[in-house]
Amino acid sequence: MGCPGSCRETRTKGGAMAVIQPSHEYGSIAHRVWPWSMTRGALAVIFGILGFALLLPMGTMRSFAMVIGIFAILDGVANGVDAARWRGSTMVLRGIAGLVGIVFGVMALVMTGVTMTQLTWMLAIWAFVIGGLEVVDNIIQRSSEHRDWMFGMIMGGFGLALGVVSVIAMPLLTTLIWYAAVAIILWGIAGLIMGASERRLSHNG
Repeated sequence: MGCPGSCRETRTKGGAMAVIQPSHEYGSIAHRVWPWSMTRGALAVIFGILGFALLLPMGTMRSFAMVIGIFAILDGVANGVDAARWRGSTMVLRGIAGLVGIVFGVMALVMTGVTMTQLTWMLAIWAFVIGGLEVVDNIIQRSSEHRDWMFGMIMGGFGLALGVVSVIAMPLLTTLIWYAAVAIILWGIAGLIMGASERRLSHNG
């Protein structure tokens, strides 16, 4: 039988299988970070639903910029706080992703004269950068004794996908709203699952 959750197996000298639980170090980290994974996931689901409920019936470029800008700022702040609870390359990558999100969000809110094409490129760059950083960070974490990195890879994949389809959809606002809402909701669901997994492992801290 495979090793459940995030534990790993190794063989003793006698050939018996011994189960090694996740390290206390990761359990301690999980205890600090799971609320912020859950926060980012919840924000994404809420704003994704807002994209469907508010923007599709009466969406304008300005209302879309406001919704996506506020979401990017809140996600960036949560990502930045989350980064402070990690160490090493993860802290740096998450910190950069948080800063990029805040910068993009502020630009989306204050740059009232942007065209639809310019806004789409800004959205695509933001999504591609934060998605790419998420993927790189979780590739680095693959060697650790937990499986939460898989959910991070999924989140990063949705970010990259949003960046690509944003350019493909340009400059159709309705299509862009659909793509953005679906990708952000799926991103949020992956974040909620990751936060729940981290919470289960936090008792090891």
